[in-house]
Amino acid sequence: MDALPTTADGYIDPVAAKDTLSQRIWDIDEQLSDIDSIDGDSDFSEFSTTSSTSTRDIQKEWDENMEQGRQLFAIVIFPFVGRWIGKKVSYWIWTRFLQHHYKFRTIGA
Repeated sequence: MDALPTTADGYIDPVAAKDTLSQRIWDIDEQLSDIDSIDGDSDFSEFSTTSSTSTRDIQKEWDENMEQGRQLFAIVIFPFVGRWIGKKVSYWIWTRFLQHHYKFRTIGA
């Protein structure tokens, strides 16, 4: 930002300052009117910003739900199914072993 014009003794020059200040105010008014016109014309950009924010929130929530699902499978479902299958397989192997073992004992006795 430009400094205000001063006189030789260091005080602000009122005549030059008036022109400078009025020019600065004029520039600020122009910038504000440009911003207002941009905001007034860009209803779609406001919608797209809201939409992209909403999309990001939905994507974040989806990722969190997927992580919870993975944890559910890893901590609850896989161990439960593995334990159930293990019990069924061990029961089947044990019955086959007993049938096979006692079959040979009865034949050999």
